[in-house]
Amino acid sequence: MCTMDFYEGQARLDGAFCSYTEKDKQDYLAKAYASGVRNIEMESSVFAAMCKLSGLKAAVVCVTLLDRQQGDQLNSSHEVLHNLEQLPQILVGHFIKSQLASSRKI
Repeated sequence: MCTMDFYEGQARLDGAFCSYTEKDKQDYLAKAYASGVRNIEMESSVFAAMCKLSGLKAAVVCVTLLDRQQGDQLNSSHEVLHNLEQLPQILVGHFIKSQLASSRKI
């Protein structure tokens, strides 16, 4: 799910401004989860719009770094974060290879 910002739009309690409670946050996150949301970010809609306007094919691949129902702060080690950072690159690499291989069969 793409939101308008990192704090309020993602129901974070650790920003400079916060107009809701922990219960409000948990209710929001539970409803989002029940609707199929597994990741919240704020860049993909602008990226997709710019690619569409430019006539470029594009995709967004996200990695979920923490369970927001358990907290807002990232506590993973540098090694874990580095490994997670590699996953979308590997996935996209495999996709590109498969597309190139299938285009050669035509």
